Amino acid sequence: MAGIGFKLEKILSRNSYLNLLEGYLYSTMVSAGPIIATIFSIGVITFIAMGEINRIDIVIFRTLVVYIYAISLIVSSSSQMIITRYMADRIFLKDYQALVPAYAGITIFSILIYLVIGIIGCQFIHLDLRSEIVAVVLLITIGTIWIAMIALSAAKEFQRIARSFMYGAIVSVVAAYYLGIYLGIFGLLTGFTMGMVLLAALLSVQIFNEFPYRHKLEFYFLSYFKQFPELAFIATLFNIGVWADKFVFWASPVTRDHIHGSLYASYTYDVPVFLAYLFIIPSLAMFTIRIETSFYVAYKKYYLAILHNHPFFSLEERRKNIIEVLKLSLGRMIAFQGTITIVGIIAAPAIYEWLGMSAINLGIFQISILSTFLLSLMLALLILMLYFDYRLDALFMSACFAVTNIFFSMISIKLGFSYYGFGYFFSTLCSLVVGFLLFNYRLYSLHYYTFVRQRVVVHEEALTTEERGAISLK
Repeated sequence: MAGIGFKLEKILSRNSYLNLLEGYLYSTMVSAGPIIATIFSIGVITFIAMGEINRIDIVIFRTLVVYIYAISLIVSSSSQMIITRYMADRIFLKDYQALVPAYAGITIFSILIYLVIGIIGCQFIHLDLRSEIVAVVLLITIGTIWIAMIALSAAKEFQRIARSFMYGAIVSVVAAYYLGIYLGIFGLLTGFTMGMVLLAALLSVQIFNEFPYRHKLEFYFLSYFKQFPELAFIATLFNIGVWADKFVFWASPVTRDHIHGSLYASYTYDVPVFLAYLFIIPSLAMFTIRIETSFYVAYKKYYLAILHNHPFFSLEERRKNIIEVLKLSLGRMIAFQGTITIVGIIAAPAIYEWLGMSAINLGIFQISILSTFLLSLMLALLILMLYFDYRLDALFMSACFAVTNIFFSMISIKLGFSYYGFGYFFSTLCSLVVGFLLFNYRLYSLHYYTFVRQRVVVHEEALTTEERGAISLK
């Protein structure tokens, strides 16, 4: 996130349990808000619409929304990572007036790309023209929400973000239900899109209200695609890895179910895997809290020591401090998410029974819960790599994730039903091990990679008065 660390530091500095809860809620909303709102909306729509709306229309609607989210995440990945880096640099330089023009610029840039992709995609879904138009609008809207959440990671009024998601979800559910009764698939899509458009509009209004801005469009972030090309590929490959197993199961004649036109799903595989993703939300919140605050303090002290020309023993002491903080933070994250994972695996039969689901794919659900645990650690490791600017390592881990998930998922299908889900598990496990080995080696050789492999640059306007004084004394 571009600026969430600065916001969390202010919240947690008040040292109260209420502020700690506020910090967790804020980090959850910023890191997983769109996913939570969508899962809630689709779940409620499906529950209340059964018996009222044609079941086939509901299935087409759900499948199409999943495809739209998959496409929007993968396509927007490169832009999200680049704009995150650009906004983080602007925040570091205290150039807050650049955030809104950059958001407006990247939004216009993204709308054009999504419009082209949406028009091409409509040739394959074979719906009526009006439904296809709404689907394109939904694709553009979801892509806009992803970008808006990056800018709002530096926002002050997180309560407004929460209310925006609540309003958007409510409108999506109510409008989709009532319009779906009378208009079928077109009504479901239109109602859901209305809620998402409201959400995107509310988030955009908050961005314009929260930050001062220059009254012009700025496309300076485009230069970052040339300056940091690895970032674009890192995000794209990582999200391809997240969706690769689903694509394989949708493409295989053995596991896919034809929905409509070129839309395919895999009832056996999709439901338990998507349900298992809910278990990653707590670790996303904890990761944001622990890594973006306590780790950042140790990280900043190390590089300030370099800028202040501290002796080697001081740098070594601060390097060891970084390692200790990481061990503590990641250890707590593993313990926390590990506990949730174990409870989820044990409680899986009861969850299935409570939801009224068949236990035929219960094993896929349990192994998927374990896979999401490993995925949460991969996410943490990826962010840490980018903190230290180990872009090639992050790129290698993301590529490993994408390739192995395709390969292992294909093998799991060939081995048969009992092995479904194990492809995703072994992919996350292998990628995590590869990433950990690379990062561990870099971290213990931090001095070398700091002084020899990269430049340390300080911008005077980003320093405090005390830091300027310390440098001038040197």
